[in-house]
Amino acid sequence: MARVLQVVERHKADKGYRFLNYIIDLAFAMVIIWALILAFVLAKYFIMGADIEQSIDQISDMNPLIDRIGTVLMCSFILFLVEKFSNGRSLGKLITGTKVVKADGSELTTDDLLKRNFTRAVPFDQLSFLGNSGWHDNWSNTRVVRVKDYELARNMQNDIESLGIKENI
Repeated sequence: MARVLQVVERHKADKGYRFLNYIIDLAFAMVIIWALILAFVLAKYFIMGADIEQSIDQISDMNPLIDRIGTVLMCSFILFLVEKFSNGRSLGKLITGTKVVKADGSELTTDDLLKRNFTRAVPFDQLSFLGNSGWHDNWSNTRVVRVKDYELARNMQNDIESLGIKENI
């Protein structure tokens, strides 16, 4: 079992924030996916001279299972990229004032974010939040915290730990 800091657990975002993050991030990812599909159709039209309506029909006639799996993987990849380049903050997390941190307080790694985001493809991951925390948090050993409260508590903890340490001047 991985070590979990009390300061992380005390400042976890509640389920309302988490649900709002999910809705915003899902909407953002879907807009990006639709933009990519549009770019693909337009590129196919301009490069190969393909009929736009025919290209749209080909996409519409895709196998529903492949469509769903592809969409989930694309959403996971988009959220991974956003969280990777914004240090654990997706659009939803920026809006709600939350961010992803490691449960033990160490720095997030690419591996952590990959595990976190691609675990979302597991069926019923969204329902795992009916319990204490979601599977993608537990399996990647990450937590979503309220940024202001968490940073304030970490700074206070660091100040307390630094009391009595001699500074070299």
